[in-house]
Amino acid sequence: MKKTFISSLLLIVLIAIGVRISAQELKTVTPANSIESLLGIPLQSEIKSTETVLILLRHAEKENVGNDPELSADGKMRAEELKKILKNVHVDAVFTTPFNRTRQTVAPLAAEKNLLIKEYSPKETPQQFIENIIAQNRGKVVVIVGHSNTIPEMVKILSDNTIDPKINDAQFDNLFVIKNSSVSGTVSAVQKKFGKTTP
Repeated sequence: MKKTFISSLLLIVLIAIGVRISAQELKTVTPANSIESLLGIPLQSEIKSTETVLILLRHAEKENVGNDPELSADGKMRAEELKKILKNVHVDAVFTTPFNRTRQTVAPLAAEKNLLIKEYSPKETPQQFIENIIAQNRGKVVVIVGHSNTIPEMVKILSDNTIDPKINDAQFDNLFVIKNSSVSGTVSAVQKKFGKTTP
């Protein structure tokens, strides 16, 4: 009985060690930009010159003061989280509206990638803006930070209505990745979550 117990215990230990080793081996062979696969973002080498990859998100959590509030402590943490998850993703351009909360959401990422933050007007219709972005950024990866009333509309347009997101005022953890081909007209779209969970 004792021998059987010890044998079973030894087998469990060996299995546990085997799992740990496998996980460790997996870590060593996983390419640095494996986050691209997890997010549904193709590698730079996989993006054709006729395709545009867009990563869209709402600004991070903001302070509840003034007409142009800055990010709250939670918002600053989320901005850093965005930088971390896109650290190994090739990004060509970042666009925001001309507000503190959108600019501050993407500022750590832009600094990491040595990119200038380009502004777009929230008054420009989503259709016009998206058409311009795609026309000017073929073969590129673009990050767009907007608002709860603009990002859903852009996602709908870009995904040919395959994704119809609703973002309420308390939601800040949505990330949309859309690949658009101007030649074939095909679109692939995924919705992901990042950072601290919000309602």
